[in-house]
Amino acid sequence: MKSPFEKKWERIAAIGLVALWAALFLPNLRTNPNWYGDEGEWMEKCWTFIHGTPRVGPIIDDFIFPYPYPPLYMVVNGTLLRIFGEDIVVGRALGAVTALAAGALLFWIGTRLRDKKFGFLCAAAFLVYSEANINFRWVRSHPMAGTLALASVGFLIRYVQEKRLRDAVWAGIFCSLATATNYFPYPLIGGVVATVAIVNWREWKSPRAWRDVIVAGALACAYAGLFVLWYSAVHGWAQLMARVGLLTTVASNEVRPTFTGEVERFIGNVWNLAFKTPTQGPPLPWSGHDWWLTIAAIGFLFLPTRDWRLRLWMPFWLLLLMYGVFKKLDNVPLFFYPATIFLPLMAVGFASVLAWAGELVRRMALKSGDAAATTVAVAALAVFAVPSVQGAWDHFHTRIDMWSQQSAVDADAAMAFVNGHTTKDDFVIVPKQIYWLAGCDRRSMLTYCARYNGVVNDMPVPVPIPHELYWFDCRMEQAKFLVMEYAAQEVTLPDGRHGQLPIGIDAVYTLPVLKGVREIVQQVQEEKWPVVFHQGAYIVLANPRFAKETK
Repeated sequence: MKSPFEKKWERIAAIGLVALWAALFLPNLRTNPNWYGDEGEWMEKCWTFIHGTPRVGPIIDDFIFPYPYPPLYMVVNGTLLRIFGEDIVVGRALGAVTALAAGALLFWIGTRLRDKKFGFLCAAAFLVYSEANINFRWVRSHPMAGTLALASVGFLIRYVQEKRLRDAVWAGIFCSLATATNYFPYPLIGGVVATVAIVNWREWKSPRAWRDVIVAGALACAYAGLFVLWYSAVHGWAQLMARVGLLTTVASNEVRPTFTGEVERFIGNVWNLAFKTPTQGPPLPWSGHDWWLTIAAIGFLFLPTRDWRLRLWMPFWLLLLMYGVFKKLDNVPLFFYPATIFLPLMAVGFASVLAWAGELVRRMALKSGDAAATTVAVAALAVFAVPSVQGAWDHFHTRIDMWSQQSAVDADAAMAFVNGHTTKDDFVIVPKQIYWLAGCDRRSMLTYCARYNGVVNDMPVPVPIPHELYWFDCRMEQAKFLVMEYAAQEVTLPDGRHGQLPIGIDAVYTLPVLKGVREIVQQVQEEKWPVVFHQGAYIVLANPRFAKETK
């Protein structure tokens, strides 16, 4: 196979980009950033799926309700966990490798749009962005889905340029794989069909045109069709409709305006992400401005490609991927991880601004134009690479740190104690951030202890969960240990007074927000569960019914 890097400078640039990726995405991978709750659930889903018992804590996972996530990521990450061991560093390493794959795809896409220099700009623009670094480390299916969607867009670009069936086929396949990883990219199914159809609109009577549309559409819908067939065969059509009905109930609780209002909401979300995303958030004050997103959004208006059609198609594909996310969520600037569905593609917009800036400098500098343009691009990339390097080699502070685990050392110590006093058949209650550290199979978080008793709260969905979805009795009375992350930190307030800042997921969210949880903790106190381990913010309480086994 012919190497894509024929010239010496191309090989040096490629090696440099891989080295940049390694320096940014691999340091301190296990503990940086802090472990987030969704990571614990994803570790749980992947581990149990690959062992043939798909579930999340006490809930059976049927990929529809209450966890509507398809299984491809679970297959990949679960296989790696089984080979290398159930540790979060394995899942995070998969995310880091996914970022490298996204960079390679961006190089290919940039080369198709303009030339190899632009391809390197696209890849580098993505790799230096700190939010890409953070969110491709966290264990979630979204980055893999976004990378697969990016591959689909790449083949759509080539289809627009060459109009060959092979590219329609691959665009459909990668679109289907993206939706088999996460449901957010589903609008791209329509994008694949629309692209192939519109590219052939002058030949709509031709059998070849119809063939391309039908093949691309069938492949893009392949996962959805196969999943419906599989679920109906295993569980029955009636149960499928019942589960979908539960999801519809969840959606009905979310206020949706008129069509015009929905369009306005979507435009508002796009605007807020591009022009109002801060660089810091709680527990830090809202501050800063994420200029990477602003530059990338503006760049999509001026893509430096000679094919005018792609100046229209590229924003269209980006908006489709955004729509899949923003139709469901309004909080992307804060939590951000859903943006990884379309974030890699946005790097093309950022690179576009660098390309236009380089072209301007080249014309002004005359004889030294190429060197000056390269210097400008490297300098601009370095501005965004510096905070990424600092975060990678020290620690990333995110806008959602207050909901993440605060100390990996303390969490490891607490769960080492619990695992030393439990067997595989015991039941423990732990924050979902550390589900994967529990050695026993039966584990739950406090919210499910409340929900099993009939209380409805927002975690994971604000509607009742049928009892048949629980695979064991997860009431508090059955647990051998309760592990909580609950503490307070002395802080100095802006007015000079001293106060306390809650620390740990149970202190900042579980107890004050989720209905029914505080009552369970009060019952634990009334029953005088003794504290048998305490380190940092982690507290382990033992059920008096199992006191003899704990000593």
